[in-house]
Amino acid sequence: MLLVAFTAPEPVHTLLLGILLVAVLALLWFRESSQDASGLEHFATSLALAKDEDVMGLYTRLCDSLKKISEHNDPILRDLAIHRTEQSAATLEAVAEGRIVFVGTETWRVAYERLLRSPGLHLYRSVAVIETSTYWQDEPGKRSLQLNFAMMDEGTLNIERIAIIADHLWPKDDHFPVEPVREWIETQHNHGLWIKLVRRSEIAGEPQLIVDLGIYGNRAVGVQELDDQGRTVRFTLSFDFEKVLAAEQRWDRLAVYATSYRDLLDRKDGSS
Repeated sequence: MLLVAFTAPEPVHTLLLGILLVAVLALLWFRESSQDASGLEHFATSLALAKDEDVMGLYTRLCDSLKKISEHNDPILRDLAIHRTEQSAATLEAVAEGRIVFVGTETWRVAYERLLRSPGLHLYRSVAVIETSTYWQDEPGKRSLQLNFAMMDEGTLNIERIAIIADHLWPKDDHFPVEPVREWIETQHNHGLWIKLVRRSEIAGEPQLIVDLGIYGNRAVGVQELDDQGRTVRFTLSFDFEKVLAAEQRWDRLAVYATSYRDLLDRKDGSS
């Protein structure tokens, strides 16, 4: 090996020296890590992350911060720091699994717009669970609808929406939901959105269908939790394909119960 190294051309010679240096560093790291497997594992992790500059930078910062925590002597500070770090670790584990939780209305809208505008996305499906007449009537909700309309007008995205409407907002004997819910639906219909409606009581036997969500092609699914005013309090975005598939299956089942707004308009015209 040494003979080959000394007689090889300069580029090869440099490469062999580099390999030898990495091997020596690996052995030193392993020995300084109590001769256990974790030391080699950490070294392998560092090598794997080295090719990703953004993640490697975060890894270095996290390691430096954890090292500083371990150097603190105050037991209360250590306990508080470890507790807070455990919370952060749980969040990071969820992110690593492709699940990101946004709290509040504004925080997730940026991700929402970025997904809708992402190259290759041609179909966006959403389920709106409407329990109040103020659903998506706040400014963030209106801006999201304007984004929907703009993308429909541009012809860059097809949008389909199923609205699950509480019975007090769509009484059984009424042809259409009450205002301003009907106006909210009518405006979307006029902008070319494919929209279907179903009363909540009609799917009471399948409560698993009552989920406010958005399906971004086959890329991601977002589940929205609302307050009693119809405003977003939490939005969980998952890039797990199995969850996207499950959402599509839920959508297909829900569509069996729902009636298109176009059909409701036709029936109304026919009965006039």
